[in-house]
Amino acid sequence: MSKEVRREYQNNFVAPLPKPKVEIVPVGEPMPMLPTAQTTVELHTTYTDRAQGFQLATLPISIAFGVGALIVAIVGWNVPFISIGALTIFWLAFLGWWLLGWGIHHIASPDGIALVQAVLMFRYVRFEQKERHAFYARLRADERE
Repeated sequence: MSKEVRREYQNNFVAPLPKPKVEIVPVGEPMPMLPTAQTTVELHTTYTDRAQGFQLATLPISIAFGVGALIVAIVGWNVPFISIGALTIFWLAFLGWWLLGWGIHHIASPDGIALVQAVLMFRYVRFEQKERHAFYARLRADERE
């Protein structure tokens, strides 16, 4: 290669950054940061209105699900229309759908979201506490050696 085409390569090595120092919070002090998401419940209505809204949303579909299950039982398994078996099938289908709606309603409500967030934050604090105690145990073990 000619000298004109040849390039002189420079050293482009970049040293890595030093390891970051991890701050271990002493047991008695509060956490150094607030949770990333905070939930507050502001009611612009009453709990009675919310309960009536839940009934308006779940009662018709629960009845429809119960009737659908009853029709399937009558046509598919020859269950007599007027019998305890038919009543049991209707009631269990109705109750199952209503309980599913109740669970979804309560998890998706502001109170349910606050409960889920509190449980998840408790898990976060518990994991942090386990790591902190393990770190302190390692420090004590290093001091003994």
